[in-house]
Amino acid sequence: MENTIINPIFKDVVTFTKRSSDTGGKYSTCQVKLFTTGKNVAHIHKKYTETFQPLQGNLGVWAGGKTIIVKPGETFTVPIGVEHYFFNPGSETIVFDIVLTPGFEGFEHMLRILYGLARDGQTDKEGLPKRLALTALVAEIGDTSLPGFFVLLAPLLRFLAKRARKRGEEKRLMDLYCS
Repeated sequence: MENTIINPIFKDVVTFTKRSSDTGGKYSTCQVKLFTTGKNVAHIHKKYTETFQPLQGNLGVWAGGKTIIVKPGETFTVPIGVEHYFFNPGSETIVFDIVLTPGFEGFEHMLRILYGLARDGQTDKEGLPKRLALTALVAEIGDTSLPGFFVLLAPLLRFLAKRARKRGEEKRLMDLYCS
């Protein structure tokens, strides 16, 4: 399994530096190279915090309704349950580390699947799978909830994810992108 993955939608490169399995589940880390205009979609995690540590350039983080610019040498932690996303606020490529506490293997799988689907043209312009059932399944794998109208759809999304699992979609995606 490769340590580095690329997402043409988010305009970033992720290198897994410490997997959850490497740390006994205490934490996971990855390094992200984010090009200009790069960002991800707003989301929420219920099982882990996400700490951002810029190494090169300033990182924009929108969390809980506020925009924070995090500079090299600083860190910013998004607590469990807080809606957030990151973005490149400048005109230069930036590099930052993400630390998940505790470590979460599902996050690693989620990124591999989403980036693989994006590379294969199977996502929309926001980087979400074109099939709602796959969006639901991948979100569950990565302990990622989507805000907004998706909150109203939560029962339907859980049903679709369960059905997708029964059809073997999780195994197919794991075999295709995580092996």
